[in-house]
Amino acid sequence: MAAVLGLSGCASNKAGMSSPQLPARHWLEESPGVPVENKAKIDAALPNLYDPSKRFTYEDCVYLTIQQSPVLVNSAVNIEIKRLAHTDAAWQYLPEPRMVVSVTNNLTRHNMDNRDTPSDYGQPKADVSFYAAFPNPIKTYFDNKVRKAMVNLAISTHRKAVGEAIYKIAQAYLKLQAQRDILAAKKAVLPLGKELIAYWQQVESVEGHQGAQVNLANQHLRELQLAVEQSEMEEVMQLTQLKILAGVNAQQRFNIDLKSADGILAGFDGRKLKWEDRWSCTEDDLLLRGQIKMADYNIMVAWAEYIPTMSIRVDKSPPSGQSNPSSGTPDYFLHLNFDFPLLDWGHRYRGVQTARMEKAQAFHDMASKRTDYSNEWLQAEQHVSLAETKLKMARTRFDTAKMQYEEADISYKAGVEELPVVIRLREDMANTRIALAEAELAAKLARLDWMYLTGLLQERFLGLPLKNIID
Repeated sequence: MAAVLGLSGCASNKAGMSSPQLPARHWLEESPGVPVENKAKIDAALPNLYDPSKRFTYEDCVYLTIQQSPVLVNSAVNIEIKRLAHTDAAWQYLPEPRMVVSVTNNLTRHNMDNRDTPSDYGQPKADVSFYAAFPNPIKTYFDNKVRKAMVNLAISTHRKAVGEAIYKIAQAYLKLQAQRDILAAKKAVLPLGKELIAYWQQVESVEGHQGAQVNLANQHLRELQLAVEQSEMEEVMQLTQLKILAGVNAQQRFNIDLKSADGILAGFDGRKLKWEDRWSCTEDDLLLRGQIKMADYNIMVAWAEYIPTMSIRVDKSPPSGQSNPSSGTPDYFLHLNFDFPLLDWGHRYRGVQTARMEKAQAFHDMASKRTDYSNEWLQAEQHVSLAETKLKMARTRFDTAKMQYEEADISYKAGVEELPVVIRLREDMANTRIALAEAELAAKLARLDWMYLTGLLQERFLGLPLKNIID
């Protein structure tokens, strides 16, 4: 509950409202599985996260998302749930004493006239007895191990959720950066449409035409304006998605520094890495190893069912050969009971076999996931190669369109070429520039996917996976 209240309390407010304060407990410093290696940088970023005039770099946005994103609430709270389960399992080492109060009375009174009948015969009696069942020590020990492993698995799962958020933020920054370039290229074409209208107005006024070319030029200008509006709306939608991911109110002003996107892929070259080396550094490998270890514990828990149970009872029930007197104070007796299973119709055996099969499944899952990882690595490399080839093709087309435009511009200035042809080639060059920006974005996103697959993107903020998950 404290985690939920803390995260909900740090949600940003709309622009113009008072900036909220950071909660007493925030996930950057105290969240398990999110180590802070460069604390000085984070301390410098945290105090002004909610400054209305702040321009958020990529790293700032990551810190803000870890701080308050609703996407990470479930996995963070799940850690606390698993920790409570671990604490509960640790207390199972101790027996649970119980007091039983019994109130009894005769249903029949056939012995009322017997000389040995005590004076309180037929009267209600209240007896107090005590009972405590001792836990199965083997089962309790390994159940505690299972609960601890589940805490570590929850931490690793939370780290995966944080890593996915880091990846989505990087995607958003790269897309917004490309969208700004595309929007600038489209806006640069608008003056050409107006220049073309002016040209045809002059031509048709001289030649006495009815304005057909002017109408077409106006229609073309409208198309260019709609293309700009479309790009502007796409940019707004991408920024809104980033706000939602970071836990910022969708209506709030959110200034971002797109130049910081240049450093996201800096220094990454997937071709210099080997998937075998990176597989051992992924959260999936650690999670699967932890599941195998937990399966070992579950097998021991199943075997522990063969151990007899022991309990202790204190009451006034005498053992065979002894009895309480008919008059006087009755005695209390201590009973130590051992419960041995003799015939369970294969219940315990089937439990052990089931635990063994679950371990076999965990081994198979690990082998399958490792194979999938190698295949994803190969596909990521192929996607990068394809995107780089398309980028080269787009750059070549842009260079060709630029050369054609420059040649036509020289001819126009020499009085050889007409203005509409020059404007058309100028628009063609702008369109190939837009296609080049899209190809550059596709190449960056392909590299980002590969970087995320290697785990290097997450390690920048989270460090290496926690090795104690399999301890």
